[in-house]
Amino acid sequence: MERRVYRYETVGSTNTELMALARQGAAEGTVVLARQQTAGRGRMGRSFQSPAGKGLFFSVLWRPDCAPEKLLPLTALSAVAVCRAVQRVTGVRPQIKWPNDLVLGGRKLAGILTEMSLEGESGHVSHVVVGIGINVHQQPEDFTGEVADIATSLDLSLGGKVCRARLAAALLEEMDYLRREVLFTPERWLADYRVACLNVGRTVRLLQGNARETVQALRIDEQYGLVVRHEDGSVETVRSGEVSVRGLYGYTE
Repeated sequence: MERRVYRYETVGSTNTELMALARQGAAEGTVVLARQQTAGRGRMGRSFQSPAGKGLFFSVLWRPDCAPEKLLPLTALSAVAVCRAVQRVTGVRPQIKWPNDLVLGGRKLAGILTEMSLEGESGHVSHVVVGIGINVHQQPEDFTGEVADIATSLDLSLGGKVCRARLAAALLEEMDYLRREVLFTPERWLADYRVACLNVGRTVRLLQGNARETVQALRIDEQYGLVVRHEDGSVETVRSGEVSVRGLYGYTE
């Protein structure tokens, strides 16, 4: 695939930049890379710390001709792609905290933010941008505020220097494979996701809007939803919201 790659020293957010390029007609496969983000974003409106030269901050644009519900597993599939890329470069495969945090040694290694725009008349997807942030070279002093005690980097976890360029190349290849071979046959990576998902079989705290509840995570369903059992014994499949895992990220209650 012939692609356009925009490389920035500093950008507010690679996703914001690429969404703007998409509205201007950027082609399928366009990529934005940055050494630093000053307004990096994660799920649930959170910020994503992106210090200069320390991580891989990457967004890719796709233009799939489909209804938006076909892309429900996309964030989870992207998490598998990141796991595969990290393993190719380092030999170590991270775990996944549902739906899309990558975890290494019990700490957050990477996050994914998927954003889409719809066609006004058809309701089909006009474009979708997948943004990925991986902590590569950060040291403890690089993590501040709420992530200081829960984040890690590849260098910290593995005790050596990981090549960001090799990781970027592997990630791009895995995302291309996802787009070409897996996006519309998501069952191909379901077993990989289930093996990597650390929520299953554990007590988790489910946050949906202002509601907070302790539940048991039972399994991942065929659409990558998290099946949970409530305290009253009822079973539900969760497809959105925030899930904290007991014993991870400081959740011990």
